[in-house]
Amino acid sequence: MSGKDRNPDAAETSVPALVRPAAGLDVDPGLLDPFLHTAAVKAFYGHFSFFPGPPGLDGLGEILSHFSKFPYENLSKTIRHHEAAELEKKLRFPIEVMDGYARHRFGGTCFSLTFFLQTLLAHAGYRCYPVMADMKWAPNSHCAMIVLLDGRRYLVDPGYLLNRPMEMTLEKPRVHDSEFTGVELVRFGFGDSAVCEVRTFNRTEIKSRYRFRDIPCPAAEFLRHWTDSFGWNSMHGLCLTRAEKGRMVYIHKHYMRESTFEGKRSFKIRNNYHESIRRAFGIEAEMTERALAALDANMARERELGLWKPREKKIEHG
Repeated sequence: MSGKDRNPDAAETSVPALVRPAAGLDVDPGLLDPFLHTAAVKAFYGHFSFFPGPPGLDGLGEILSHFSKFPYENLSKTIRHHEAAELEKKLRFPIEVMDGYARHRFGGTCFSLTFFLQTLLAHAGYRCYPVMADMKWAPNSHCAMIVLLDGRRYLVDPGYLLNRPMEMTLEKPRVHDSEFTGVELVRFGFGDSAVCEVRTFNRTEIKSRYRFRDIPCPAAEFLRHWTDSFGWNSMHGLCLTRAEKGRMVYIHKHYMRESTFEGKRSFKIRNNYHESIRRAFGIEAEMTERALAALDANMARERELGLWKPREKKIEHG
């Protein structure tokens, strides 16, 4: 089976770990001070025509309901990786994420989305911090946010499937999108060694998504993982995800998958690729084509520098 014909489920779990670290490349962690990004906060509230009240669970839910409009997508990251020479310029900070959504319906990947959400929450008076998470294909390959509110902890995840606050307690282990779909949080161990696993479920299956420890990730470490991510194999194909009540749309390379509480269906979109993205995400064909051109250029550069080699095909012995 060729890479072009792989099932999208396999793409989530069979990707090799990391291509390379961003060794020797330095960006000032001070750039991750949320209070340096006031313009993005004002633009966010102006675009969605609301202003948050005092910190509380209802206010948190309102912020997240608007923020959930931002899709997970790496088109914007792929374009920026190609067009920006300096590492610092490759990072999409909050004002660029907001502008990308307003102009092109872009969102971002987990790092840019998580930091933007942290910025919004910090300005609104919430105590919060990012955590790193391990996915099947690599450690520290995802990030999410923990919000402290009235003596309780809530998990929010703008880069993955969780767009509502989920209380981190054994008494309320699930958040439902509908009667049969939602997100489940399972805890293993106790104290500082405890590990939390995020799972999604519908009426047909429960699927593990990632694991994390409730340990704040310092700005310098978060930035290091963010800059490393430009060398991950996840940058070798375009990927978009959008979650809404009872439905999730996922595109990886030339496959599209729609998941509902009834189950999921997958199909090829090679022959109507640009239009499929436009219909599902509102991203115009011009920007998709720009991302595809940037992807080709990025891959060519990695091959030229000897940073990427195709995986060897397994030989079956009969």
